[in-house]
Amino acid sequence: MANKFGMFLIGGVVGAVAALLAAPRTGVETRAMVADKANDILGDAQQWGGQAAAGAQHIYQEAASKGAEVVNSVTAKGQEIASEAAARGADVAASIQEAASNISPTINEKGDELREKIEAARQRIADQVSKNAGEDADAMSDAVEDVKDAAADAGEAVKAAAHEAKDAVDAAADQKDDK
Repeated sequence: MANKFGMFLIGGVVGAVAALLAAPRTGVETRAMVADKANDILGDAQQWGGQAAAGAQHIYQEAASKGAEVVNSVTAKGQEIASEAAARGADVAASIQEAASNISPTINEKGDELREKIEAARQRIADQVSKNAGEDADAMSDAVEDVKDAAADAGEAVKAAAHEAKDAVDAAADQKDDK
């Protein structure tokens, strides 16, 4: 899209230059007028580039903010799940311990095995939550870098189009002088 916009700008500049060159003015007046217009266009292009950079910075900040929100949300949800799992695990472990002490030593052995399994499951859940939070943070970091790169590319495209337009205007002025 930046290429189409650049071509549009160049077409507009070339049309304006052609209109200026066909006007009944002296070469000095025409060159002065073309130079003024080229400077105006260059200033506008630089302003657009600055606005594009500011917009990209705003998008970057929003993306970073959303990323932080997502990471915080995932972390909070993971902690909540881990807390609930721990609370449920503790409740189950307490119930099992009470039943085991009332029944027999064989049940005590089975209760110990069950507690170990519950602890292992609790640890797996906590590890998975941590892993998911890290992956989300990496994905947001990659998205932020992509936005920064896109903004930089857009700024460069605008500058290049402005310089091409100025070169076209200068070339047209030189051709007018040669005639």
